[in-house]
Amino acid sequence: MEIKTVLVTGESLFLDRHRCLFEALSSHFDHIHFSPRQSEWYEAKLPRTALKSLLMLRTGSLSAANAVFQKNKAAFVLKSQRAERQIQHLNQQPDLIFQLFGTYSPVWKNCTIPYVMLLDYTTALAEKNWSAWATFLNARSREAWFECERLAYAKAKHIFSMSHVVKASLIQDYDVPDHKVTVVGSSGDFQQPYAGDKTFGSRQILFNGSDFERKGGALVLEAFRQVKQAIPEAKLVVIGKKLSIEESGIENPGHIASRSELHRLFLQSDLVVAPADCDPFPTFLMEAMNYGIPCVVSDHDGMPEIVDHKVDGIVLNSLTAEQLANYLIDLLNHPDVLVSMSQAARLKVKTKLNWSTIAKTIRETIAI
Repeated sequence: MEIKTVLVTGESLFLDRHRCLFEALSSHFDHIHFSPRQSEWYEAKLPRTALKSLLMLRTGSLSAANAVFQKNKAAFVLKSQRAERQIQHLNQQPDLIFQLFGTYSPVWKNCTIPYVMLLDYTTALAEKNWSAWATFLNARSREAWFECERLAYAKAKHIFSMSHVVKASLIQDYDVPDHKVTVVGSSGDFQQPYAGDKTFGSRQILFNGSDFERKGGALVLEAFRQVKQAIPEAKLVVIGKKLSIEESGIENPGHIASRSELHRLFLQSDLVVAPADCDPFPTFLMEAMNYGIPCVVSDHDGMPEIVDHKVDGIVLNSLTAEQLANYLIDLLNHPDVLVSMSQAARLKVKTKLNWSTIAKTIRETIAI
């Protein structure tokens, strides 16, 4: 079957974040159209507030209520049925549907158009690594959600995963055949790799604390205090959200909306630190590597597939403040090592972790 027209489906937020992927894919197909998910009735302000209040009584916390509100069989089915109706009412039917992530299925019962999926994580992995993302009211509701996931993965023509960790989960936890999953990686918010200069010597460390606890924020602060004792001029910049941090050498500008400001921060930083307990395949790392910044990361999820230990960064095999601090101190005191890692990071982005390469792999796989 010749594929000329592709319809991209998924949550609006995710579609926007991955616009560079779809720009890269546009050179491989005649037409790419978008059908972002439309809100359901229960997501309007009044019913949402009422439902979450009831769920808080059941779960005992707002975070758990939010998780259950999003991850339940009724929500999955309603979203999937709505998506299918939207597709069926299109004037021109696509040759293929490209579903971004597994929050619902673009095909439910009546649509016969083939679809592929791109996944950064699975609920089975969330249960093991960050349970707040996999909260259910009871065992029955949990199994009902997993049943929906299995059905979506089983019906998909092919699944593209960002990491080998996700591929292994699809095979082991969802019985997806090995040949049906292709690992493609991911990239950042850029089409062409950065070609300018990168210098070192600022002694500045950059940390994305948008989800402070999950991303290892407490560990970063503890390690930085040790770094500060060894290198008094060292600086830590925590971005992502405004926090109550008032310590010497730490700046916390909060959310950075400006691309030019983020560009400036990357170029001014010697290191990016990301010792997350859970982070599926963080875009922030590839953004940093694009500017030639070595990254110090945990050995969880897809991070060891982004960073090669002592080649273009450091992969921590123990999430302790002592180990993290020791690596940061050593790297900041050896700019020659930073330069070597910087060159390796930029080469990896240029040859592997870029949307052009990923789009080409997706197109070639779909054509088989």
